[in-house]
Amino acid sequence: MDIFDLFNLKKMKANRLIWFAILFVIFLMLLMITKPYWGQQSSVFVNDQLKSMSQQELQKEKLHQDILKLRLENKKISSFLEPFSSYGTLITALVAITGVIITIWKQIAQQEAGRRQRENESLRRLDEKFTSIVANLCSKNEAIQASAAVSIISFLRPEYEAFHNQVFMVLLANLKLQHSKSLNKLLIKGFEKAIRIQLQSIKKKDKQFELDLSSSNLYRVDLSGLDLSQADIAFSKLRGANLTKTNLYRIKGWEANLDKAMISKANMEEARLRKAQIKNAQLHETRLVSADLKETNLANTQFYRAEMQSAHLEKSNLNGAKFEQANINDAYFYGANLNDITMKSIIKAFNWDKAHFDDNISAKLEELARSNSKSG
Repeated sequence: MDIFDLFNLKKMKANRLIWFAILFVIFLMLLMITKPYWGQQSSVFVNDQLKSMSQQELQKEKLHQDILKLRLENKKISSFLEPFSSYGTLITALVAITGVIITIWKQIAQQEAGRRQRENESLRRLDEKFTSIVANLCSKNEAIQASAAVSIISFLRPEYEAFHNQVFMVLLANLKLQHSKSLNKLLIKGFEKAIRIQLQSIKKKDKQFELDLSSSNLYRVDLSGLDLSQADIAFSKLRGANLTKTNLYRIKGWEANLDKAMISKANMEEARLRKAQIKNAQLHETRLVSADLKETNLANTQFYRAEMQSAHLEKSNLNGAKFEQANINDAYFYGANLNDITMKSIIKAFNWDKAHFDDNISAKLEELARSNSKSG
């Protein structure tokens, strides 16, 4: 039986009850109307009988009439309650089900309260542990510091997501401090993992967020492929860093150290790296349009196929730098140091004749170009 059949059955029973009540009311009304007549007839009948009955028979008849009356009243009560008796089982079942539901709900509520209590207690213990680890990073004992650096990385597991941002900030703060090389290496490993977990979510929450890596010790850090646009790396030590395919748009890097860094295929458009150290670095196919590299040490750095339109390299050290197949259209080289190796590579760059050089450098470049065309 489906729910609709059950509903119709209940409706039929309810209708039957209503009709019974109506008939019962009509019966009562008829009874009240005919009561005087039946009472009169009964009194005449009783008087006649009294004349013919003895006292003993009268008592027996009276008892018999009382029994009949009692049976009739019981029958009336039973007939009146009969429609309600059919609902007894249903009501009993509903009461039982309600009791079960209330019991289950109480058990669930108790279990949920217990679970929340256990979670709060677990979180409290974790918070205490995390606080202790952070404090140990500042210990004067290097072994304790190293243990803390390893322990804090464990808080980057998915189940400790609530601590991820704190881990990121703690590691970043410690990378700005002076530590031993071994401890700094552990901190960098943790930071590499933390920034990949946390950076994207931070930028989603705060559209204006700018990463502050200034004055950080990030030797050989791997930040490849990340979005570090408009980050501040001023005075940071990023020697040997892996920044391949990293978005470094409008990065600020006053006097940053990027010696031997791998920055190939990165976006460094409008980067501001004045007075930076970028010696022996690889910037193959890197976008450096309108980048500010004034007074920067770029000795022996390779710009193979780099996009350097309107880049500023005034007063930079470019001795040994290579520009083969780079696009240096409208780039500025005034006051830059250019040795023969560099100048020979410049004439192999695209649009070198549309770049800006000191007069003596322009003359040397033109002479080298003519010499190459004759020998070719």
